[in-house]
Amino acid sequence: MKRFLLFIVAAATLTFSACESKGKPAPLPNGMVIEEDSIYFVNDSTMADAQTFIFEGTSPMDGNAIADVILAVSTVNLNSDGTYTITTDYVDEGIATQNDNGDALILVGMNDSTATIIELVSANNAMQPLTFIMMEDSSLVKVDSVGKPASNNPNHKLNLIK
Repeated sequence: MKRFLLFIVAAATLTFSACESKGKPAPLPNGMVIEEDSIYFVNDSTMADAQTFIFEGTSPMDGNAIADVILAVSTVNLNSDGTYTITTDYVDEGIATQNDNGDALILVGMNDSTATIIELVSANNAMQPLTFIMMEDSSLVKVDSVGKPASNNPNHKLNLIK
């Protein structure tokens, strides 16, 4: 199999080097480059588009308050830092809906080598940083300062919607 792959790579290299270019390649969006009669893609991981991952559910917040939460994390993937917006609607406390945004820091392997932790750091210090751990079903559970779930209630999680 390795020989076959090496043959493919060698053939592709020879094909591209044989093409004569009469001018500079013109870079286009998405890493596409056109040279006279050839079109190919440049492999550049920095050009990836940000995606928005949306989580919805119920989570414990400050003190004993339980809130309906909509969290949108914008990032290239859930293994890289990004930004967030969060809408928190405190159901029981009579507190109005709160909105916040800031940086979403993705920390892998803090307490467990396979754990993905998402820490939300407010841009305007409106909220204390919130920390969630990603579960196997891609839901998020709020954790306390030592990395333990803030609630044992299985309904207190944010489910990945999109």
